[in-house]
Amino acid sequence: MRAWPPVVVSGVHSGVNPSPGLGVARSVRAAWPGAAIEALDYSTESTGAHADLFDAVHIMPRWEHVSLEAHARVVAGLLAARSAVLIPGLDLEAEVLAGARPRPAGLLAPPAEAFEHVRKPAVAAARGLGLAVPPSVVVASPADAEPFVAAHGWRVWVKGGRYEALPVFGLADLVEAMARIRRTWGDRRTLVQAHVEGPEESIAFAALGGDLLGACHMTKTQTTAEGKTWGGRIGELSGADRERLAGFVARTAWSGGGEIEMVREAGTGERHLVDINPRFPAWIHGATIAGINLPAALVAAATGRPWRPSVRPGPAEFVRVVQEIPARFPVGVPESSDGPVPGVPSVGKGHPSGMPSLARRLAAPRPAEAGDPGPVRDPLGEGLGDLLDDAGPTPVRIFLEERLQRRLRLAADVAERAGRAAGVPMRVAYSVKTNPDDRVLKLAREHGLLAECISLPEAQRCVDSGFGSADLVLNGPGKWWHREALAGGLGERRFFAVFADSLYDLDVTRTLLADGWLGTGTLGLRLAPVGFRSRFGVAADLPATYAGAVRRVRDLAGEHRFGVHFHLAPSRIGPDAWLREFKAVAALAAGVSGAAGAGVRVLDLGGGWSPRQLDDGTAGAVLTAAARHAAAAFPALEQLLIEPGKSVVEPAMVVVSSVLDVRRSREETAVVVDASIAELADGTTQLAPVLWRARSAGGWRELPRGGDAVWGRLCMEHDRPRVGLRVPPGLAPGDRLAFLGAGAYDASMSYRFGA
Repeated sequence: MRAWPPVVVSGVHSGVNPSPGLGVARSVRAAWPGAAIEALDYSTESTGAHADLFDAVHIMPRWEHVSLEAHARVVAGLLAARSAVLIPGLDLEAEVLAGARPRPAGLLAPPAEAFEHVRKPAVAAARGLGLAVPPSVVVASPADAEPFVAAHGWRVWVKGGRYEALPVFGLADLVEAMARIRRTWGDRRTLVQAHVEGPEESIAFAALGGDLLGACHMTKTQTTAEGKTWGGRIGELSGADRERLAGFVARTAWSGGGEIEMVREAGTGERHLVDINPRFPAWIHGATIAGINLPAALVAAATGRPWRPSVRPGPAEFVRVVQEIPARFPVGVPESSDGPVPGVPSVGKGHPSGMPSLARRLAAPRPAEAGDPGPVRDPLGEGLGDLLDDAGPTPVRIFLEERLQRRLRLAADVAERAGRAAGVPMRVAYSVKTNPDDRVLKLAREHGLLAECISLPEAQRCVDSGFGSADLVLNGPGKWWHREALAGGLGERRFFAVFADSLYDLDVTRTLLADGWLGTGTLGLRLAPVGFRSRFGVAADLPATYAGAVRRVRDLAGEHRFGVHFHLAPSRIGPDAWLREFKAVAALAAGVSGAAGAGVRVLDLGGGWSPRQLDDGTAGAVLTAAARHAAAAFPALEQLLIEPGKSVVEPAMVVVSSVLDVRRSREETAVVVDASIAELADGTTQLAPVLWRARSAGGWRELPRGGDAVWGRLCMEHDRPRVGLRVPPGLAPGDRLAFLGAGAYDASMSYRFGA
């Protein structure tokens, strides 16, 4: 019998995030039980290398130790000496070998040009395959990504150019995900892509020289915590999909295995492209046991080796199991000579084949630092440069009174326009917890705003600043905290509105009303969101709670105006999701009020808008739509309220600091300043500009965005007041930095530490 040359497979690690080599080898063995199969990898910790199905194992030098050209020559020599074929299981390895000159004979991988077709987000390839592409943007910093992410409800994925996809649910996630992609894979620019809800599917295929050899479809039935396939259902490809796939394979002159990852959008059924991988998927043996052996089809076509495809397919579903096997050789290798990169998974920590090391070598080098940013003649208007110059000893917080006045007028104008469009007046109640500074409260009162308080001490502070108790809205789960201590204060204690955060809270409030401890024109309930988890509000979508709410509201009829409060931050979930959620809560409110016979006469729409959403008209447009919906849903409606805080006051304060040190490393440059999270406590949700003024001369300049950070003065690892900046080469100790947008929670959450 003729001795066929061996089949070499690379990428044989088998773990929670496995490489496909082991599944490819098992599929080849299923087709030819006597075939010579060899493994190629880059660490003895690639667990699949210990499997007894391999006749030989080649552990190559780690990527950081070799020249890529020399590595390609070694692999080419290995294949030539055996007349072997290589099925690569590592994307970057395949790309390096495909681009080698000369290309190794026996390499079953796409041509170098094909890799350009599959770079994320691969819009052209998706179009040819009949797939949609989720909305996406390529950015260099979290600040660049923030408008896109906010518009998509903070439900997005941050993706490396070649590897890894990390879910994002908030700004802290966004910052960390982008930093991790940069540290691990060396990407200076990052793809941020909108999340698509729905089941995940894949198409695996094999091709040679642009001819499609076979394909199958897989739907995930079980996944790991990382979203990797743990079980799947195998099926044939539809005729239309096969035709489109054949066209893609021909256009790219594809050779080797491939995978197209998709999400089928719930509700619409539209398929969205997630990724195109230039190698077989790790679940490929699941297709083999279902009767579709794509690795065998590839080897047979490439070598002429006779093979008879299975005519009796096995089960259409597969699952993975964990199995202990003997180690073939000692496991473990020392770290690289220059030590591990901080924050980067090392060998044995998920990437034993060394793909992060290779990715960082292939990544575009850090761009040469441009000259210092140009002066900002009058940064953001109103003579701010002069105010910053006169800041005095640092760190110091500067109050921008004129800016706050403009923003208070803007909020009032947004409310007036929305109310006029709906035919129901809308008032603004400043959210005191955002920044209870007496200067802020004074201006809010002078501009005719109400004040929204979450405790009686806050209410007392407002009264001390000149508000009447009738100008106050009480809200939150702890509003009656310290009521005994404040029994003699709070003026007349007759409030504009009181909203109960629970049914028990409503009972307590009614008791206080009956005892004459307080009075209010409006008494109501805060209703919890339906589609988003929140610790606040009455969950009226639960039948027992709904019935309890109806009972209590019925008892209120005739005593007070009935009000409803809704709050969910649109800066967190996006304006579209906010409007949908408001309409869902409005339907519950209409049901409760209708069953109780008490019409909703006051509706509080909460706050949570970002400064950008207030400035660019987003808040105005969405609030107008909500007001119109409310007017139609609640015929008795007399008053609308909104509770802006952050959107109004955040731009109204600046923290000025002095540079203590500048620390440069391979991965990032950090500026150490005398400010800290004691003065800038909300850094994880803050992307406002940072200005720089050199000690020597010159005006204030805005720092560009990038992958550097500001470190504070405290001995705390998480004292990183700002991230996502680029530190220019001229920045030095003794210079000053001014942190804009420090007027909201940066101010109210500040504290004394080492003063």
